[in-house]
Amino acid sequence: MVNYLCISEKPTAAKRLATALDQQGKPKKLLNPRNFSKVPVYECRRNGDTIFVIPALGHLFSTVEDSARGWHYPAFSYKWVPSYLANPKHGSRPFIAAFTKYGKDVDEVIVATDYDLEGEVIGASIAKFACDRQLTDVKRMKFSTLTKEDIVNSYENMHPTVNINLANAGFARHEIDWLYGINLTRALTLSIKHSTGRYKLVTTGRVQGPTLKFVADREREIQTFVPTPRWVIDARIVLEGEEIPLEFNQKFVPTLAEAEKIVSEVIDKDGVVSKISSREFSQNPPLPFNLGSLQSEAYRYFGYTPSRTLRAAETLYLSALISYPRTSSQQFAESINHKVILKELTKNELYKARANKLLALPKLKPTRGNKRDPAHPPIHPTGNKAPASLSGDASNIYRLVTCRYLAMFGPPTVKKSLRLDIDVNKHIFFLRGMKVLKKGWLEYYAPFGKVDEIELPDLAEGDTVNISSIMLKQSYTQPLARYNPNSLLKKMEDEELGTKATRASIIDILYSRGYIEDDSIYATDLGFAVIDTLEKNSPDIISVELTRNLEKEMESITTGDKRREIVLMESIILLKKILESFYQKEKIIGVTLQEQVQNLKQRQRMLGLCPVCKQGDLIITRSTTTKKRFVGCTGYYKKLCDWSAPIPQAGYASPTKNNCKHCGFPMLTIRKKGKRPYTICPNWLNCSGTPKEVLENYENNKAEALEGVIEDSED
Repeated sequence: MVNYLCISEKPTAAKRLATALDQQGKPKKLLNPRNFSKVPVYECRRNGDTIFVIPALGHLFSTVEDSARGWHYPAFSYKWVPSYLANPKHGSRPFIAAFTKYGKDVDEVIVATDYDLEGEVIGASIAKFACDRQLTDVKRMKFSTLTKEDIVNSYENMHPTVNINLANAGFARHEIDWLYGINLTRALTLSIKHSTGRYKLVTTGRVQGPTLKFVADREREIQTFVPTPRWVIDARIVLEGEEIPLEFNQKFVPTLAEAEKIVSEVIDKDGVVSKISSREFSQNPPLPFNLGSLQSEAYRYFGYTPSRTLRAAETLYLSALISYPRTSSQQFAESINHKVILKELTKNELYKARANKLLALPKLKPTRGNKRDPAHPPIHPTGNKAPASLSGDASNIYRLVTCRYLAMFGPPTVKKSLRLDIDVNKHIFFLRGMKVLKKGWLEYYAPFGKVDEIELPDLAEGDTVNISSIMLKQSYTQPLARYNPNSLLKKMEDEELGTKATRASIIDILYSRGYIEDDSIYATDLGFAVIDTLEKNSPDIISVELTRNLEKEMESITTGDKRREIVLMESIILLKKILESFYQKEKIIGVTLQEQVQNLKQRQRMLGLCPVCKQGDLIITRSTTTKKRFVGCTGYYKKLCDWSAPIPQAGYASPTKNNCKHCGFPMLTIRKKGKRPYTICPNWLNCSGTPKEVLENYENNKAEALEGVIEDSED
């Protein structure tokens, strides 16, 4: 009989592992000492062996500086410590205590965290630092779903050791990211303090900097773009009382003279249907979802940011409804039994008809892309029935994943494109049409992938039509569009920056630091200041090429081509050169950054023009006597306007780009940690949109009344 300690990544996963591994499906939840009494520890019995399943809480161990010198740079000395020592608010202490206690008493330790870079580090660090085991002696369970079948199979066929190369690559990534993040952040922050005497935390990192540069470069292109005028010929015909717009054969006419000539030759002329053409074409089923393509489709259909999609997908994975989402694979292994999954999906009324139709096919052959991930297959449903309580983001993502899975087995979609040419005095105008001849995979992907069919009017070659109106419309050439969260993540993926697990969080960090704003992403003054200053004085910090090379070096540890120690030493040598160059220009960097920080602070307080005096600006400020926050007009200082109003005291207040639909005042947003942001009108005391009960309650409980002044964003 063997006693095992099984390391899980999260409490939810631990419970599923324990239930699957216990032969009766009823693991015993143990009572533990006070120092880790709230940590769930499950005892399972299987084939005479005892398995203790304990969850982690993310990374229980972190890197910190191994020095007592305080804030300085360069800092190259570090050590691994329990995360609660690196961050006192981190709840890792009781979990480490649990692993330490049980790690001493068992015969074998099994890592059963997610099988990827992060999961390997989480499991390996616990086995090494808490359980005091050599990694070569630690066993490994590998699974891609949290279904009972996958868990039991991974236990019965567990690997004799963790993936040493993957673990070392993960340790190296954390160490290199810490080295670059701590040193570059300190360099930027101390440059302001040393040159101006003021403190302002300015952060950057190995991947943050180059990613911000993508946004800043695109914004520069947009701002320096010189639009060129061009003209569009807008012509229309009337058929059976309906006005139908035509497209001109030349989408844009480059000069006004040429456009006017075309109009003069067409006006008051009839057109003749000169040609009707059609073309049939087929579209193959879509490729399986990996994380990147799932995030793209979720943004397309639901407007979800990449991080929001990932959170929902992880919830579904922990509920054993879909496979592991952090995968880059577009290829299914032969071992995955699609027929079983489809049979399980027939138990769901929403997918029953489609799944049965696929099961009737002589052969199930999923589509196959070029990207491979040896650790995990593409994202797919497990077949487990989704609970009726599934709702919100998780429900939408589950529906998208399941429909995509069904669609990839479907036959090609066959479409017919149609074009009807109309000759008007030797100028060709046309109408486009589209028909779906065979739905194919679109039938399985519904309600996604919908195609709008366009019927052509009932005309034949030689028919005459009257041009009811024709005019010129001036337009201009357009710059490239700004990045959105999805296209920025795709850019990072294309440039090989970050990993599939970290890219979305890096974008979130840029938002939280005030470097970028809006869904149509633009760089703030502070974001531009960081990039402009570093480009002129320390360009290596934001070099895409340098960051990409570091990624390749860390990947070489995974493949076994390079040792962790060598990659670390080379990275430190490179970082040292960057910091030496930075130090020589520290003063000018600090002065420039401080100026932009002050500009950003001022802009973050300004709401917009005061609707009362129309001379000053409304600004978020504080009373010098009560220290309470309110909105007032800058005209007050010039004795032009004395308008002011109270606003909620809790949360972060910032301007929006919208005005109140009731009174026209510029709105502001209140953000509280852990709660949804809400938008309010600063003129709420006199705004017709404020509910009467709020005003009635104002005298009794001002704070409660203020919290109720929420503008419904859906109106």
